[in-house]
Amino acid sequence: MDTQVYHITYYDYTESAYVQFLGCNFKCLGCIRKRFVWDHHLYEDGSSKEVMDGEPRTLTLEELEGVIKRVKKEMGLKRVVLGGGEPTIDPAFCSTVKALSDIELEIALLTNGLLLDKVIDCMPKGSTIELSVKSIYPERFSAYTKRDKSDLDMVLRNMRLAYQSGFKVIVETVLIPGFNEPQDVEVLAEYVASSLSENVPMIIDEYVPVPSAPWRRPTLKELLEAKERSEEHLRKVLVRSSYTCDRLSKVYVIYPEPSELKT
Repeated sequence: MDTQVYHITYYDYTESAYVQFLGCNFKCLGCIRKRFVWDHHLYEDGSSKEVMDGEPRTLTLEELEGVIKRVKKEMGLKRVVLGGGEPTIDPAFCSTVKALSDIELEIALLTNGLLLDKVIDCMPKGSTIELSVKSIYPERFSAYTKRDKSDLDMVLRNMRLAYQSGFKVIVETVLIPGFNEPQDVEVLAEYVASSLSENVPMIIDEYVPVPSAPWRRPTLKELLEAKERSEEHLRKVLVRSSYTCDRLSKVYVIYPEPSELKT
């Protein structure tokens, strides 16, 4: 069975693998894949040069199982994070999740949420679902994602579904000056608190400028303002940015492999 998995990296300090899926059902103006095909952390130290030659090749389910089992045996893998791209568009998504669960790994899903209701029964209970909300306003959501305005309703409905189904839900958004400002992030935080719970964590990501998009990178002051505003409604708000995140581990390229598995 073919999957849409094309890239895997390993983070030693969290004992986790980032499994990236090719393709997406959104066409986000600020998508980081317009700038970084591979795990963007690799570009910080030049490691991406090892895999950037040639086009991405997707793995079969059997190949993926073999790679993950080897990483678990040789590097102590405990957790897989499914991202992309958008994992839920992969026809083999449920089979992939089952295979990873059978290897006895904790699973986290990074998703835009649009198709979550179609695959949520595939996710093991207790899994983490990090759901990205591009904008809480339908018009802006549509302008950014190139989806219909009504699709935001489905994203928010699936966010509530994941929470009501007992999953560990994390809501993520991106601070984009001129588009998704601190006050807009606060409106999202207020919505999460009232529709789910004030105990649901929220992550505010720093926008990374990409080609063809007009926005600049936010300042640390702007990120902290968004965090402070959101903390008026939610108990746990995190900023994930180049200003606040120190690299705590080495990132290993697992697939495509430059030569052999590095330890």
